[in-house]
Amino acid sequence: MRPDDDPDQANIRARPRIVFVGGTGRSGTHILATLISQHRRYAFVPVESRFHVNPQGLSDLLAGEVEPELFVRKLRRFWWHRIPAGAPFPALLPKIPLGRGTRGLHSTVRRDDFESAVARFEAAVNTEPLEVTCRRLFLDLLWPIADEQGKRGLVEMSTHTVARAPELARMFPDARLVHIVRDGRDAGSSKVSKRQRKHHPRSAAQGVEWWRGRIERAERSLALAPEGFVLPLSLDELVAGERDAEFEKLVQFLRIENPGSMRRFFDRKMSPEKASRGRWRAGLSEAEQGSVNEAYERAIAALEAQGYPSGSILRRAYERFG
Repeated sequence: MRPDDDPDQANIRARPRIVFVGGTGRSGTHILATLISQHRRYAFVPVESRFHVNPQGLSDLLAGEVEPELFVRKLRRFWWHRIPAGAPFPALLPKIPLGRGTRGLHSTVRRDDFESAVARFEAAVNTEPLEVTCRRLFLDLLWPIADEQGKRGLVEMSTHTVARAPELARMFPDARLVHIVRDGRDAGSSKVSKRQRKHHPRSAAQGVEWWRGRIERAERSLALAPEGFVLPLSLDELVAGERDAEFEKLVQFLRIENPGSMRRFFDRKMSPEKASRGRWRAGLSEAEQGSVNEAYERAIAALEAQGYPSGSILRRAYERFG
């Protein structure tokens, strides 16, 4: 029986509780999604699904930027069994695993369910409204996670969600999107430490510039989202500042009445140490730290000048923590 054939499941899927968590990358998306999933309403999607927000994904399809055939080809090849960044290209060493196979939809979706969902999508994509077809594919692929956990909603953490807010709102007008904002020096240095591609930043200063480009792109998208769809939230405040106030913002935004399980996780697991606050300073001289600070101050000023919500959030954290 397909989920839509079950009356109870069909009713739930008609207005699913979906929370998207996104940020610049290395910004705390995973820990925030894990926090939200402590609530009895939300099932945790344990990998970045990506097919709905990354280039040539559902959002591009909805925006008329990619043809259905190309989307399906990438869905079957890349998003089904994604090779981690930095791993050798399979055509070069096709028979050697080399750690591949740890990412992609194959880790959360059964193959027959995947094929059934894709076939259903292909049959409808040229005859139904795109919003309906894209929404159904997302649910066909990921809603079984909620079923298995006995929950009535999903929290999904692909970082690019913040860059495709308008399209996500078209697919899921009742959803919520949380933009988690982290000190750009820490986010950038974390990206440097995880450097996987040649174009990724090599130094803390380059990390700030990488972060600035990502957050400006996100803000341009978020500015086009419907009112009430997006909540910007500070990771730095959550772990080390006005913790209670920031936690309450999240609870109110998600309309959660009994956040006890979330609160217990929050108190136990979310701290300055676990968030690696101030990590960007490690190994840098005072002069190098000064250069990074100058780049970061310029970035915050630029965000403020453009009226982006993250500008004021980052300014408050910068003035509080330095």
